Parts: sequence; C-alpha cells; structure tokens
Amino acid sequence: MTLQKEASLETKIVKAASILLLVNLLSRVLGFVREAVIAMEFGASAVTDAFRVAYSLPYALQAVLGVAFLAVIVPIITAYLVKDDVSEAWKVTNIIFNWTFVILIGITILGIVLAPWIVAVLAGGLDEETFNLAVDLTRIIFPSIIFMGAGMFVTGVLNTRGIFGIPAFAPAFANIIVILAVLIFAGQYGVHGLAVGTVVAFIGFLLIQLPLLKKSGFEWKWDWDRTHPAVITAGATIFPLILAISINQIHLAVNRIFASGLEEGSIAVLDFAYTLMALPLGIFVAAIATIIFPAFSRYAANDDKEGLTKTLVMGTALVSLIAIPAAAGLMVIREPLIQLAFERGAFDAYATERTAVALLYFSIGLWAVGVNTIAARAYYSFRNIRIPLIMGLICAVLNVIFSILLLPHLGHGGLALSNSLASIVNVILLLVAFRKYLPSLGAVQLIIPLTKAIVAAGVMAFTLTFAMPYIREFIGIADFFGQIIELAILVGLGCMVYTVMLFVLKTKELDLIKKMIKRG
Repeated sequence: MTLQKEASLETKIVKAASILLLVNLLSRVLGFVREAVIAMEFGASAVTDAFRVAYSLPYALQAVLGVAFLAVIVPIITAYLVKDDVSEAWKVTNIIFNWTFVILIGITILGIVLAPWIVAVLAGGLDEETFNLAVDLTRIIFPSIIFMGAGMFVTGVLNTRGIFGIPAFAPAFANIIVILAVLIFAGQYGVHGLAVGTVVAFIGFLLIQLPLLKKSGFEWKWDWDRTHPAVITAGATIFPLILAISINQIHLAVNRIFASGLEEGSIAVLDFAYTLMALPLGIFVAAIATIIFPAFSRYAANDDKEGLTKTLVMGTALVSLIAIPAAAGLMVIREPLIQLAFERGAFDAYATERTAVALLYFSIGLWAVGVNTIAARAYYSFRNIRIPLIMGLICAVLNVIFSILLLPHLGHGGLALSNSLASIVNVILLLVAFRKYLPSLGAVQLIIPLTKAIVAAGVMAFTLTFAMPYIREFIGIADFFGQIIELAILVGLGCMVYTVMLFVLKTKELDLIKKMIKRG
C-alpha cells in the first residue's frame, strides 16, 4: 500500500469515524438513560432478573446474527462492487435477505414454543414465580429477533455503499422507544410494558433505515435462487460464523447461569456493570470497527495483504489508545459513575456497591474485547472463520473453568473477572495466529502503542485516585448536581493527564484521534 493510499485511507476513516463518534455517543447516552429508567422503575430485583433472562437469548441472537449478517454480506457485496458489478450485488442482496427473513421467523417460532426450556437452561436457579415471569417475557420479546436481524442486515448493505450515519442512529432511535415505553407504560403494565416496548423499538430500528436502502438503489424482488455462487458461499459460512461470533454472548450466558444461584439481583448487577463497561466500546470501538471492516474487505478482495496489515495495525492501535484509559478510568470512578447513572428509586446503595465490584473486574477485559472486535473482522474479511471459531471455543471453555474457580472466592465479581481473563487469552491467540496469514505483521507494531497507552493510563489513574477525595471535598455537594460536577471534573482531569502523557511519549496515533475529535 503506497503512502498516498495510506493517507487516503486515514482521511476516509477520520471523516466517517467522526460522524459515527457523535452518533454512537448519542446512542450510548440514550442507552444510559434507558438503563437508568429501568433501574429506577424496577431496581436490582427479581422482576429485573426475569426481564434480563427473558431478554438475554433474543438479545444474544440479535447481537450474534446481526454481526454475522454484517460479516457475511459486507465482503460478498464489496467483492462485486470493486468490480463495478452493482446489478449482481443487488441480486445477491435480495436472495440472501429473503432467506434471512424466513429463517428469522422460524427461529422466533421455535423460541416462543421452547421458552420454558430456554429459561430453565439460562437461569435454572430462579424461584418459581420469577421463572414463570421470565417465560412470559421471553415469549413477548422473541419476535424482536426478526426486526433486529433484518435491521442489522440492512445496516451491512448500507455500510458497503458508504452510508453510516442513519444506520448508526438506528440503535439510538430504538433506545428512545424503550425509554418512552418505561416512562409511559411501566406504571400501568409493569415489566410487560417494557417487554412490548422492546419489540416496538426493534421494529423502529429496521423501519428508520429502509428509506435509505431504497435511495441507495436497492429494489426488493422475489428471488430465492439458492444455486447462486455467492449464496452458496454465504450459506456455507454463516453457521460457523454465528458460532464464532457467539463467544462473547456465551460468556454472558455463563454469567447468568452461575448468577441465577446467587443472591437475588446478581444477574441484574452484572448486566448493569457490563452496560457501563461497554459504553466506550459502543462509542469509539464500534465506530472504528464499522469504518474499517469495508476497508478490510476491499483489501481482501484485491489480495492486498500489506494494506490489510497496515489497517489492522492502525485499528488495534486506535483501540488500545482508547480502551486502556477507558478501562483505567472506569476502575477509578466506578462508584460515583454508578451512583449518577443508576442509584435512584428501587436501585439503592447496596446495588451500587455490588455493581461496582462487577464493573471493576469487567474493566480488566475491556481492551481485549475491543481489539477482538477489530481482529475478528480482519479474519472475516478474507473469509477465515476457522481461526476465530477455534480460539473462541477454547476461551469459552476457559471462561467456565475460571468461573468455577473464582466464584467461591469473589462471588458475582468472579464471573466478571472470568469473562475478562478469557477475553484476554482470546485476543492474544487471534493476534499470534495472524502471523501465518499476514507475514509482515510484527509484534512490535502492536505492542508499542499498547505500552504507551498503559503507561499514560497508569499515570492518569494514579492522579485521579489521589485527586478524588480533594475534588469531593472541594465540591461539598452530595446531591445529583454535585455528582455531575464531580464526574465532569474527574473525566476532564483524566483526559488532560492522559493526553499530556501521550504527547510526552510521542504517540503518533494521537494525531489521528485529534483529527477525529476535531472533525466531530
């Protein structure tokens, strides 16, 4: 890849990622509000546990199938687009979309029928009343898979056409619907109102993207040609791909299985903590992964290993420089952050304390989860599913072993730590395996930005830990307004210290981050 092409790639990534950063930030803020109103209305209670269990499998399927559709459709369509064969790209899109929609309907019917067995597997430790409620909620929520899966498919198609803004806003639109459902209907219909609102939210997620799909040139057709070479390729790769992408959801499912036998509300506090940990992933890492994946696919289609290597190095470096300080910051300010986000209504100080324990251990694996997102998409771009699948399965087994070992000593915190340790092992295995496929990829290229991020984040964390009691004393306000001021000062101070340290360490990727923020 020439210097001119490399600069062009960076410019495109900066331009698109800047827009996505803003939209993802809006979506995650609304996700925060969504979780806050759910916590305020239902707290860390048995009712919340029932909803989390009911939502867990549909959400896992939505997350897994959504990413799987992206991983399948983006390389296939991109392969036609680099040849300027737009008509064939749309033909393949039609065929795969039609079969996808039918399969999603079939999965939904199975989920509704098998709901009692699903809940028994996911959370067999629930008492009878909570178990029955979880079954009812599962049957209500399961149809959302159809609309979420179709919506993610549409997102993938739009991304291949360079359309990122509205697809990125669609989750924010869905969050708005859930928030309104809780505020308007939870008082009268309880958690069932939340469940129905969740389904409506995913319908909105799909519908808001359809006008742009039509505008991009797509026209739906009754085409079911299973013999098309691209369709055969998609069919052969989708199921192992789903299994490979499922690893993180398997980790979370293991959490719920073990946590269902712990103190009431353990499932809820793990989910609330994971939501906070995933905030920087959803804002920054998702933006980087969304933009970089089509670039990976173009380089793979042209067999440009050098371009793929440089893009992988750039992506992992950016993730390291964002995820490491985010993890350190979450560890230091976890309690005031949870208090501000959730501690009101039915969510009390004890729930905050338990959530803070889980967030501490989840944060340890934040970097690994982020880099895994980039590394896995690089593999998917040249249709290598075997490596992510094998490594993921190894780490799924390790997660169970870690959980069994740590649960007696750390309780629900041990489950969060097990997830983190398994994710770290997973990403190391993925990066080491790349040497076989990308010979020019060197360990030094990956380690230097990671080391600089760790050093800078360490100084930042030490500064925040030292300054926090003095800031709290200076503010002297313990109410909601005081919490906002405290967090704002801590975040601002942390960003300033971390940025100064990156300058001192002469981190070249800092210029790219500055451009993204400036354009945003």
